[in-house]
Amino acid sequence: MKKAMWVGVAVAIAVAGTWGYGALARREDDTGRAVRLLAIAEEQSLALSFSGSGRLVSPVPDEGEAVRAGQTVAKIEEPGLAEDASDFERQMAQSRAREKTRQEEVARLRADLAQIASEEKRIGRLVREGIAPAADLETVQHRREGINAAIRAREAEKGQISAEGDSLHARLGKVRHFEKEGALVAPSAGVVLTRHHRMGEWVGPGEPIVTLQLEAPRLRVEVPEERLSAFSVGKSVEIWPQARPDARARARVVSIRPRSEFATRRNWGLQSRDLRTFSVRLVPEGLPVVAGQTFVVEAGAN
Repeated sequence: MKKAMWVGVAVAIAVAGTWGYGALARREDDTGRAVRLLAIAEEQSLALSFSGSGRLVSPVPDEGEAVRAGQTVAKIEEPGLAEDASDFERQMAQSRAREKTRQEEVARLRADLAQIASEEKRIGRLVREGIAPAADLETVQHRREGINAAIRAREAEKGQISAEGDSLHARLGKVRHFEKEGALVAPSAGVVLTRHHRMGEWVGPGEPIVTLQLEAPRLRVEVPEERLSAFSVGKSVEIWPQARPDARARARVVSIRPRSEFATRRNWGLQSRDLRTFSVRLVPEGLPVVAGQTFVVEAGAN
């Protein structure tokens, strides 16, 4: 009698273990049944910052103000940039004046050269006729050679002045580039979510000036791999705020991305499997959403 009782207990333990083993195995299998998970509303934001440092010299939009794409949000003034730009512009003006003076001098010398060439012909004819001495012709020839040397010297200055002008233009271009970097332009439209600095404050490189909300918050739900078949991109799922179960709406799945971490789940002798977690992004439809709000997501229900 006692032996039969122990046999019955052993059989019961075996049956219970078999049932539990099967239940655990089924729990990790994706059967496609309905699933309810919690989701968090995340804001779609963009922080704008400068690549350099300086003092804010323009008003910064306040929180709640709309910003257009391409609109200048803020400007900074880096010390010495304006003075450097003015100095380079002054030197470029001087270089242009020197070039203009050189051109005028070359034109005057060429006119003198033409006059001396005419005089050289006239005196040469007189020398051949024996009317004028040969020394007069040599004097005119020496003057012609001197003017030619002066023209060559002025022409050599052209390259030097041109090189100086190119160098100043390049340096001024760099200053203008730095000045352009001092203007913070919004890459896309949005609404100012947070203003981090005000006009007159000093900001460093990478410090956010404003944070823009680009669009309405989206929902993010972490889905285990064994429940992933209930979600697919483009599919609609049912959602409602956790605090308001009666306010039900639909949300569209826009992206599914695996997370970096995974969990190895051992199923009491079942072969181990690495089951990952996936981040699913949802866009609510017809329901106002506030960043940080918690929602219940139901997927896979018929």
